[in-house]
Amino acid sequence: MLPAKEGGYVRTGSRTPMQWDAAAASAEALYLPVDSAADAPTVAESMARPDSLWHWVQLMLKLRAEHPALGSYASFDVAAAPADGRAFAYVRSAVDAAESLLIAMNPGRDSEIIDVPEAYAVGAVPLVTFGWESAADVCATASGATLLLPPQSFVILKAA
Repeated sequence: MLPAKEGGYVRTGSRTPMQWDAAAASAEALYLPVDSAADAPTVAESMARPDSLWHWVQLMLKLRAEHPALGSYASFDVAAAPADGRAFAYVRSAVDAAESLLIAMNPGRDSEIIDVPEAYAVGAVPLVTFGWESAADVCATASGATLLLPPQSFVILKAA
């Protein structure tokens, strides 16, 4: 276990930064100690694995740069927030309304069906998926104006 810093006994280990090779840093000069475990995550290891958090963040940054609907001034409208269940969906629209995207997520352990705007039901294009076998499965689970979200899933859809 890493030593506590600022009274953060529980979170101290989770607050350490992703480790680079530390070639130019002295271990004594670091504010928080680095994880000395042999399997500690490193930037080099994350960059080498296509399924790593590093690649996920790179994908999200690229997606945000390419889609005005994910920009700072895009609108935010709740599309689905069922009273029962954990699923949530919202639509982001670019300032000029040239593009709108539906972002839907289900952090729960069970599949959930949510109502979505008609434009995102059948024929929508999945830009990012998490929790489906393939992007094609997202469209296969959409019917009418509903979307079946598998457990612990996330999707960004662009209207057809």
